[in-house]
Amino acid sequence: MSTHFRLRRPGAASALKRAGPVVAAAIAAMLVLAPAASPAGSYTDPAGDNATAGDITGLTVSGDKSSGQLAFRLTGNLAISDTVPLLLFIDSDANPMTGNIMDVGADYIFAVGSDGYDFEHWNGVDWVDTPFATVRVFGSSQAITISVNKSEIGNTSDINFWAESFDSVGKKWDDAPNDGAFNYSLDSDGPLINSVDLQTEPTTGPKAGKKFVVTPTALHLPPDGRAAATPLLPESYTCTAKLGAKTLVGTGTGSCTVKVPKKKARGKTLSVTVTVVYQGATKAFPYSFKVR
Repeated sequence: MSTHFRLRRPGAASALKRAGPVVAAAIAAMLVLAPAASPAGSYTDPAGDNATAGDITGLTVSGDKSSGQLAFRLTGNLAISDTVPLLLFIDSDANPMTGNIMDVGADYIFAVGSDGYDFEHWNGVDWVDTPFATVRVFGSSQAITISVNKSEIGNTSDINFWAESFDSVGKKWDDAPNDGAFNYSLDSDGPLINSVDLQTEPTTGPKAGKKFVVTPTALHLPPDGRAAATPLLPESYTCTAKLGAKTLVGTGTGSCTVKVPKKKARGKTLSVTVTVVYQGATKAFPYSFKVR
């Protein structure tokens, strides 16, 4: 995924020094961040795929809906130095075909080194410095937090983002995720789940006196620039079901297997609500089936 020209742009090395030391937990008390208790999107990246770069293994994003302040926390063996910076790319309109398409549609970039950080935006041709008032950065070699208000990254509540540790000497890197970008919705406390694909058994729908099974087989999020079309599966899911006004008790995985009554069920509507959990977000989807 990496384009590997990003640290060669003029002025990048000096710009990293403007904020002073950031790899020090002692400055944490000076920062204004999203509340620690806020619900957070939670994202992972495989360990050990970094070569000589830092190894990013986890990311969380939390947000304060009232103020719009967002906090990105990147964890792992980050190995931050002047030659191994940590980069955070933000696609503020969640569209990989706008912004810098070579960087999966990123519109903003943070670069964190051992002695400071840089915040820039894509002007259509190059990365250039961005004025800011709400950015705060702090942490250690195991965890870096970058906080910024949504008003300074396009003023949107739905973004794509991805991170990279880049060894500029050895030309090695670790991208998180390895392909495409993650999605975060401030309103969803995680990715924006637009829809869910279902598989039912039997495929023709519920039948009176028989078991009916519902299984989510794919989640659909905003476009994220992934090259592969691998389906996104929920981390967990649950179901509730009603036949008319009567609640049916489910069994099996997620309580998503229901026994349809044999008597007085044919022709009625079976209502099933499927609630999926993915990367910190929880969303419910209602479905209706006519009993045969």
